[in-house]
Amino acid sequence: MMSNDKFNRGGIRIDLEQGTADTAAFSENIAIFPIPNTTPDKIKTLHDLALSDIRLSDFPVVQAWRNQLFDPAWIPEVCDELPRLLTEFLRQPDHAALPPVTRRAQALKHVFSYKTPLVRSTDLLPGQTTTSFVGPVVYMDMSGYCIWPELETLAKRPQNPFKIKPEVAKRLNEEIFPFWLERRTVQEAARYSAYDTANYANDQRDEVDGGMCEGKPSIDPPLKKRAGETPKCQELFERVAFYLSDKATAVSHTTPDFGRVLQFGFNGLIAQLQKDIVNGIADTPEKIEFAQSVIAVYEGAKIYAEHLVEAAEKAGNNELAAICRKVPAEPASTLAEAITVVWICYHLLLQENTNFGLSLGRLDQTLNEFYLRDWLSQPDEAAKTAYTKHAVELMCHFFLRCSDHVPLSPESAEVLFAGSGSNQALTVGGTRWENGQTVDAVNDMTYIILKATEMLSIRDPNVHARYHKDVHHRAPDGTPLAAHEISPYLKRICQVNLVTRATPALHGDAPVIRSMANYYAKHDHVTADEALADAHDYASIGCIEQNADHKHYGHTGSTLLVLPAVLELAMFGGKHRSDGTGKKDPNLFYGKPDYTSPPLTAMTSMQDFIDSFRFQLDEMARHCVQFNNYLGRTLEKIRPSPLLSGLFDGPTNKPGESGAKFRDVASGGAKYNSSGVAIIGLADVIDSFCVIDALVFGGKMSAKELIAVLDANFGRSPLVTNEAEAHNFAKNWLDRIRQLAGGSGTHPAAMTPQRLRECMRLIRLAPKYGAGVDETPGGIYNNAMAVKYTRLLTKMIQEVFFKYRTHRGGRYLTGYWSMTNHAGFGMLSRATPNGRVNSASFASGITPCPGIVKANGEPVMLLDHMLSVASVDADTVQNGYTYNLSLTPRGKVYFDEDTELFATHMKTFMDQDGVLVQLCVTSIEDFIAANAAATAASQAGAGEAEQKALAPYKDLMIRVAGYSAYYVTLSPLMRQEIIDRANFDMKSGIEQHETTGA
Repeated sequence: MMSNDKFNRGGIRIDLEQGTADTAAFSENIAIFPIPNTTPDKIKTLHDLALSDIRLSDFPVVQAWRNQLFDPAWIPEVCDELPRLLTEFLRQPDHAALPPVTRRAQALKHVFSYKTPLVRSTDLLPGQTTTSFVGPVVYMDMSGYCIWPELETLAKRPQNPFKIKPEVAKRLNEEIFPFWLERRTVQEAARYSAYDTANYANDQRDEVDGGMCEGKPSIDPPLKKRAGETPKCQELFERVAFYLSDKATAVSHTTPDFGRVLQFGFNGLIAQLQKDIVNGIADTPEKIEFAQSVIAVYEGAKIYAEHLVEAAEKAGNNELAAICRKVPAEPASTLAEAITVVWICYHLLLQENTNFGLSLGRLDQTLNEFYLRDWLSQPDEAAKTAYTKHAVELMCHFFLRCSDHVPLSPESAEVLFAGSGSNQALTVGGTRWENGQTVDAVNDMTYIILKATEMLSIRDPNVHARYHKDVHHRAPDGTPLAAHEISPYLKRICQVNLVTRATPALHGDAPVIRSMANYYAKHDHVTADEALADAHDYASIGCIEQNADHKHYGHTGSTLLVLPAVLELAMFGGKHRSDGTGKKDPNLFYGKPDYTSPPLTAMTSMQDFIDSFRFQLDEMARHCVQFNNYLGRTLEKIRPSPLLSGLFDGPTNKPGESGAKFRDVASGGAKYNSSGVAIIGLADVIDSFCVIDALVFGGKMSAKELIAVLDANFGRSPLVTNEAEAHNFAKNWLDRIRQLAGGSGTHPAAMTPQRLRECMRLIRLAPKYGAGVDETPGGIYNNAMAVKYTRLLTKMIQEVFFKYRTHRGGRYLTGYWSMTNHAGFGMLSRATPNGRVNSASFASGITPCPGIVKANGEPVMLLDHMLSVASVDADTVQNGYTYNLSLTPRGKVYFDEDTELFATHMKTFMDQDGVLVQLCVTSIEDFIAANAAATAASQAGAGEAEQKALAPYKDLMIRVAGYSAYYVTLSPLMRQEIIDRANFDMKSGIEQHETTGA
């Protein structure tokens, strides 16, 4: 029998008399205007789509819970339950001797069976991810060991500290970490294993175009190594500056199928697996072992639910006790039961898979039938209204439950990932494919989830809304609205964004569905109609990536590639400035002094440079694909995911189905497979191409002059305001050239101060991505060159990666989202031709670089910015992109008017086939004030006064480059990057840095 303290550890205990820190949501201070429901045949239970009469203060438990999230006394606390239970199981000799698939399943069953069941009297949902109120999950077989050196300093670090109890630190230090030191992580297991791609040549996993690409077999880059040998692809990964692979730390970045548990319960799913074993459908020992592993984790989940019943009864929560007696073992029939199933499955999945991008799918589609059934069962209108309010409260509890865990990160990783939540994408709205047509899928739960999003204004879950430029721009009778009109659905999305200041992100259904259907239709045995149906069912993954919900395992965050590193190799003949670029210095990929392509100083045309860039891109792609496949094949052997596989289309059959692969998702068991490549620094490279083309090959600047400018790091500033500053700047620049000459392997060009200023002016006024799409020859706003290279580069990158096949089958799909990595990678990179200085951040996602101007020196306007991004072909970004758009609203007095303006801007972007836009709706001045408060509060000796000054900004939510974060939790570098981003006035569209002087 469990002791009482186990039921009381962690979690929230509400004292409605005393309360907690008062951080009332911004929404409480804004009068939300109603949005009448004009389509009661579609939205059946709501008169007002904004649910404007429901306030956070209506739910005291929810309000106090939210306040506690921002209370300094409740910072995340390390919980060792998961590694302790895994260690406990694996220490048994008979367990350690089990085959890997069986061992993993039985270990997870042990974790589920002995996980602490936490339930309180005020809970509407049972259980927690950890035993802490908010806790980082320690995954010892992935990256948990990273905090070992910091056990004594975790609570003291200035950026995002973690509490840790002395007894927890002692167990980790003396028992758990030493045990796992003897067991290798994926990265080290790969290093100490022999590997040869020839052993996988006939695995027949690539189901895209019969394993062909443009008439040639898809490529699995050859790699052969001895045990203990570190291949070049791994060396490059470990240098950090070129690419990273999440295979070393995550199996997540996908959406599970909660619907099968809702429909059949674990008992029904177990019965089907047992039937498939008995009937020989699982017809090999490997398939039988896999099926049995899924049964084992299902059984473990049922045991956990039984313990939740006991905990609920002990807490006096009879309603939850009754729910957990039924689900998830049996099918759900009410909304409360359905959300309970989703939450239990989800936080158990987080015991199996890293809490990094494991997403929730189209939750409004999953839950709506349960909500409608409950609503219709209410006896009268008053009861129905009360039930709708209760559904909002249920969703608030679910959101807050999703906030009970954070990623575990060492202090060094805060530069790359500071402020990130677990990136649990939740998708609402959109469309579906029905009888050969695209139809509206927005439903009642869409608006209920949006209401919870608005009221709580918290970073998790990471909410996304889907909008179709045609289907959703219609009147109640189905006819198209006038061009200037805004649909109630889009208006509501924008209303929520204005209140939360950062969420939801907005996806363009038309281009996304088209591009994903094109990929799915390439799969063997998939019809065009099936591909369209699956593409219509896409959900956002992790940050912003789009995959068919629980059908497509895209591991969308598998690789992050630094594109400016490829630019540097193209400029210096395959050599990198960190190694030296002189004739005797080694090239990056082979370590020899030869140039692998001509350096810029030896080229005679822009086509030479384009050819060199493509060659170096293919070299970099080959190495990062080698590494990802090599890690992936190791991972599937030692760390399968039986629960995730049992909640996915492809690995197992649902009752009444056939055709399952009986293979883990990590081994290619999903219906669709791919690996995602997130490209960092695209805008910097587009603008650098424009500088090289317009200036070097346009005869306005020599290659040596450009390299001299880079060696000098552009001096102190690319702009000068008076003659004295200009003289000092030029002198300083010449001094830098003399000091750094030789770093480029070339002699510095002879320059006068006047020539240096002229070079700077030319670079500033060269064509830039983000300065519009005007292609009028001779026009003062002609930006045709930037448009050309935007299209050329995104198409080239997609083509280079698509020919490579993944270890699971399927292809490498490219996209442009960077989280905070554009800042971290920028720190490791020297100046680039577009004017970016040493160690400065790269542009985020697919967003244009900050500080750009038009060809005549005028500032860029909002429409220029949006149309430049929308010009990117969706077929070249099948791993998604983040367009970070910052807007300055005019304040609460203009809330209604700003909502209309905001929606008009969003409609413009969607009408031009924009793929995704995510918003920061906060002024530069507010960011500057919040940055100052965060800086002061993090200084040594900071006290109550500094914390009081910081309090108003603690829940200031922003979009980084894929996920939402609280601004003050970001690193100082990232906070400044947010300030520096282009920020446009909501009404005028004017870039605000010019008017604020920031």
